This record gives sequence, structure tokens and C-alpha cells, in this order.
Amino acid sequence: MTKSKVGLIKTFMYESQTLSYTLHVNPRLKHLYIQVHPEKGVIVKSPSPSLLYIEKVLSEKASWIFTKMNASKGRILLKQLFEEEGKILYLGEPILLHVSQTPQSFYTEKTIPLVMRLVEEWSFIMGVKPTKISFRRAKKRWGSCSYKNELSFNLTLAQLPLECITYIVIHELSHITHKHHQKAFWECVESFMPEYKRCEKILKNHSPSFS
Repeated sequence: MTKSKVGLIKTFMYESQTLSYTLHVNPRLKHLYIQVHPEKGVIVKSPSPSLLYIEKVLSEKASWIFTKMNASKGRILLKQLFEEEGKILYLGEPILLHVSQTPQSFYTEKTIPLVMRLVEEWSFIMGVKPTKISFRRAKKRWGSCSYKNELSFNLTLAQLPLECITYIVIHELSHITHKHHQKAFWECVESFMPEYKRCEKILKNHSPSFS
């Protein structure tokens, strides 16, 4: 059986730029996968240990990789902000956290009542009604809507500017009527929030995860 190599640090030159990445070789994989993580950097998972094969794929995907890396650098990471400055984000602004609170308890306290109020307000305006509303910690998603019209929201939503929180609520409520991201869905979102694209850009600079 071929042993897999895990966690090898490699470098790759592309147009005078040096790309460092962590290589995981697993013969059971069918394809090569590339992930750009805001803290862990570039991670490559490959079925083959051949650097010729790996660097060929990296060369083909280099433009995308560097674009993702630059976007990640601009992201505000809650954990990093708290550990380095003792601050957290609240409604888009960095604030000092009271010594008696943890970031998790702060966001739970602030997010739930705010989102519940917005859901109630916009449900009435949009003429839809969710069957259930829940909150959880998620690493990648701000919110979701199930086929049963159950809405779930990230407990760190209070970090965002109010207009972005409102956008996420409208986005998920729109899924009650449109279970897709096709033209009709975006027309629905835009009819209630014409400036939603600005919120999409702002969200790219934030991470839903605290860890």
C-alpha cells in the first residue's frame, strides 16, 4: 500500500512570485484539490506525489490562487482581532469587549434579538413566513433556508454592519419563495434591497467563523 505524505511545505515560482503551499498526498483521491485558507494559507491535496503534475495544475490555477490570497488578506478575522487587540466587531465597528464577557456570549446576546426583530419585520413586508428560526455557529455560512422554510442564522451576524445583516435576512426570506439562486431569486432580493450588491462586497471582507 502506498503511504500518503501529509503536511509537506513546498514552494512554487510563478511569474517571479513565490507561492508557498502545504501539500497532502493521498493516492485515494481522484483529483487534485486546492484550498486557500485565510489562516492556513494554500493547501494542495493531490493523488500523485509528482511535483511536475502538481506544479502544472498550480500554474494553470495561479491567477485564481493569488486572487483568493489577496482577498483573504483583506478579511477581518474575529479571532485575530480579539487576540491581537482585545477587540471584536459590533455592527461593523471594532469595540473593546467587557472583561466579564466572552466573544461567543457577546454575539449570542446581540445577534439573536436583532435578527429575530429583522425577520419579524421583513417577513411581514415580504409576505412570507418561516416555519422555524434557529441560530448556530458556522464556519462558512451566514444563513440558510431549508426546503421546509426553516431559517438558520450564524451567531456572529452582529459583527456585520446593520445593512448587511438586513440583507442576509432578506436573502434567506427570499428563499422561501425561490429555492435557487436564479434570476427570479435575485430579482426578488433586489426588489426589497436595491443595494444588495454593495452588501455582497462588504461580506467578502468578513468571515462568519470566530475560530
